[in-house]
Amino acid sequence: AFGLAPPEIAFGFVVLILAILGHLNLRRGLAELDWPVLIMLATMIPLGSAVETTGAAAMLADGLLAALPLDGVMAIAAAMLVLAILITPFVNNASTVIVLGPLALCVAAASNIPPEPLLIAVALGASIDFLTPIGHHNNTVVMGLAGYRFMDFLRAGWPVTVVVALVSTVAIWIWWL
Repeated sequence: AFGLAPPEIAFGFVVLILAILGHLNLRRGLAELDWPVLIMLATMIPLGSAVETTGAAAMLADGLLAALPLDGVMAIAAAMLVLAILITPFVNNASTVIVLGPLALCVAAASNIPPEPLLIAVALGASIDFLTPIGHHNNTVVMGLAGYRFMDFLRAGWPVTVVVALVSTVAIWIWWL
């Protein structure tokens, strides 16, 4: 927080101090990690990097900008939000951000607009997953514990998704534009 060390070193130091003081049981912590999610994220990070370095993000950004009927930051941010909302029910929300993050940066550069509203739109859109139990681990946990079926998420989730998407769009407009 004070910029005394890079985040990865600071976090490592905090973990080491907590373990030394007995406030962190490393064996228990490692046992409780959600390894399938960690492995999936580890495999998605190179995919996100590949989207950027191969030029796929620039190509997709050009296609997205050509498809948008309106100009302006708000229309582009709304499009990025909707794109993230549409992808997240089929993949994990973190994977959506890893893949769409470089796309948002390329769209911002190609449109000559600040990247922050687009990155926030991607983050919010990936977090708005009320349609399936797949996109966010909380949905999966709730499905198992409460005995919900897949269709229960779709039936109850679409109104919530629409309302949260509208509120998110207005929030982006208020804070970043």
